[in-house]
Amino acid sequence: MKRLLPVLAVATAALLMTAACGDDKKDDKKTDAPAAAASAAPSGSSGAAPSGSAEPKASGSAKGEAGKLSFATVGKLTGELFTKDPDCPLGQWDANSTGVPAKYRSAVADFKQFDCYAKKGDTMPHRGQQAIFVEFKAANAAKAYAQDQASMYPTLIVGNTVVVGGTGLRQTDMKAWLESVNETAGGAGQIVSKS
Repeated sequence: MKRLLPVLAVATAALLMTAACGDDKKDDKKTDAPAAAASAAPSGSSGAAPSGSAEPKASGSAKGEAGKLSFATVGKLTGELFTKDPDCPLGQWDANSTGVPAKYRSAVADFKQFDCYAKKGDTMPHRGQQAIFVEFKAANAAKAYAQDQASMYPTLIVGNTVVVGGTGLRQTDMKAWLESVNETAGGAGQIVSKS
């Protein structure tokens, strides 16, 4: 276990640096999910939270700027929670913007989707698009996209950014996860869903 910690720390640092670099047109390559960060994070308690609950108290380092969502923060929270679900043993973020309906693609500034894989090396996700992070160029496009997605999926909108939860993780409470994500933006967002 002690040998894994340095490897996980390096992988986490590389991922955070990659996320901070922005869109460089080479984003169609898959990147390792911040899920590995969950193992590398120091544990303050003897047990992990059940996979169905999002840990609502974000640590100081996970808090972003009020009224804004950071992909690095959303990515970390998502990886930590989703990979606790048995349907998501391995998670990866993918920047393939074909995950956004064609009518919205020209309005997208940044897109990432979190896919779940059964095992390392799989080319097809076990559960696709369990989280979607989309930053739009304008708030009106973000609002329209969020309303469309909310007819089927729990959705959070914060300014120009939309985060959508999938429905394939049976033991993960997507609304609680979105509440945690919203808390990192100072609670400035709005969660919309069909129910």
